[in-house]
Amino acid sequence: MDIILSDIEGTLTTGSSWRALGKYLTQHGQRWAYYLFILRWLPRFPFVKMGVINKRRGMTQWMEDEISLLQGKTREEIQEIADWIVNQEMWPKRRPQIIQELLRYQSLGMKIILVSSAYQPFAEAFAQHLGAEAIGTPLIFQKDRLLGLSPPVNAYQQKAKNIQTRYKRYNIVAAYGDTDSDIPMMELSENPIAVHPNPKLRNTAESRGWRILDGR
Repeated sequence: MDIILSDIEGTLTTGSSWRALGKYLTQHGQRWAYYLFILRWLPRFPFVKMGVINKRRGMTQWMEDEISLLQGKTREEIQEIADWIVNQEMWPKRRPQIIQELLRYQSLGMKIILVSSAYQPFAEAFAQHLGAEAIGTPLIFQKDRLLGLSPPVNAYQQKAKNIQTRYKRYNIVAAYGDTDSDIPMMELSENPIAVHPNPKLRNTAESRGWRILDGR
């Protein structure tokens, strides 16, 4: 069977799950816990940007610290948060051009797989709008209560590894991404497509003759 791969944030939407989670927490009784989390992280941002702190390690640390704000919530509560984030922030800010391309592939009988570093329930909530499957960063629950995330974060080589493990017998027709984190996944496809790419991905796309989309 033919499949199409796509990242979510930056590729299918200009919305941000972590910013939306911040909005949710500040509006639902955890304003000061979230502000304290941001204050602890502010000194680290310049070091991540300069490369002093490895970007992948920084992403993992951020996501582990962020998800701890939801620790102890039930699966149902996490699902409600995921739905709120997608419906309030991510789906309204979707990129119509890219969404329509995916739906055209789907109308031809191809399966759409969304591959994201976002927490699994968030990725799944977005995928539901497209009738797609999703691979995100998994979470750990114990007795129906959230403990935290299950590393590694679904980014860079991990994206490609998860695809190869779960869909190794499928033909990957195309793959959409917006940052260099998506390159390993995009390299698996017959037609890599860079969407509003960051500089590293743009350089790669230009040097390899990949399609680049800068429209909506």
